[in-house]
Amino acid sequence: MNAPSEHQSREALRGWVRSHAAIPAGADFDDSTPLISSRLITSLQVTELLLFIEEIRAEPLDIGLLKPGVFRDIDSIYATFFAISP
Repeated sequence: MNAPSEHQSREALRGWVRSHAAIPAGADFDDSTPLISSRLITSLQVTELLLFIEEIRAEPLDIGLLKPGVFRDIDSIYATFFAISP
């Protein structure tokens, strides 16, 4: 199976956030919007997000990648889990 492109990965992550986030009416977010500190998602939703990332990547995550700040925003998530060398 081919790895998703950067565009596909980012679109999938944005879709997940939209479907799980508490986005106020009329508000929007971009790839640099803080997800947890702005309360778009809760820390409890991070586990579900991890499972979704594994689904997109079609492989388990290396737990060594789980460090503070990796879920700060979509840019950080992409850089940590998708822009890595195989």
